[in-house]
Amino acid sequence: SCVGSVVSRFNIGENYEDDLLKASLWKYLGLTRIYTKRKGTPPDLEDPVVLSSLRKGTTVKSLCMNVSSQMLRDFNFALVWGKSAKHSPQRCGLRHPLSDEDVVQIVTKTNKQQQNDKNYQRQVQDFADKYHKKKYAAKKQKQTKLRG
Repeated sequence: SCVGSVVSRFNIGENYEDDLLKASLWKYLGLTRIYTKRKGTPPDLEDPVVLSSLRKGTTVKSLCMNVSSQMLRDFNFALVWGKSAKHSPQRCGLRHPLSDEDVVQIVTKTNKQQQNDKNYQRQVQDFADKYHKKKYAAKKQKQTKLRG
């Protein structure tokens, strides 16, 4: 348990002891901070994505699922800076394990690569079907408002 592994008593009022308690809790819960980066900009070190090794894992795939399912669908490769990378930046796939405070830039497929994908036609058709269904429902709702 976390309580048995903590050696000293904590006075929560002091910053140094707060940091020790937070660090031990993060380690016990298996939490990992991953910073994201957009192409051509410095990494956003203010707001990390927190992944858990106990829940969905700490891989590039779990990061993509945490951010957006569309990002996972259009994933091409990831550039990783940090402890988990052999060199900076390292080009990685979905199964690459991430370490605490790694910086990750996700590169998605280009439009041409998406069009060459075998599921592209089905995805386009599904999107069009959802759009028209939503538009029809809004039109019907507007008509019922005008009548009633």
